[in-house]
Amino acid sequence: MFSIKMNGFHKSVNCPSSEKLLAFQNGDATAAERDKIFVHLRFCEFCASEVELYAHYPQADEQIEKSDIPAPLFELAEALLSNKYKDTSLLKKLFETGDSKVHSF
Repeated sequence: MFSIKMNGFHKSVNCPSSEKLLAFQNGDATAAERDKIFVHLRFCEFCASEVELYAHYPQADEQIEKSDIPAPLFELAEALLSNKYKDTSLLKKLFETGDSKVHSF
């Protein structure tokens, strides 16, 4: 498997929010925001990549209706996200279908 080191490729506290970057890409940002983001994009590869993503995959204008997450899936996601000990037994449950396993760890 390929391993790519991405040290430093992440948002920092100085980065504009994704919502502001999307507004910039869509032309909905104010002139002041647009100028500030434009300067930021010259120095931040991560945000520049995010704006490029929005350019290639525009967001739908329509509002998408939110749906409820089934309780078992929500509980599993909560348990996985709060897993401090890196126990993979909960993750294994996600890949089980009946008595057969879809993927083994």
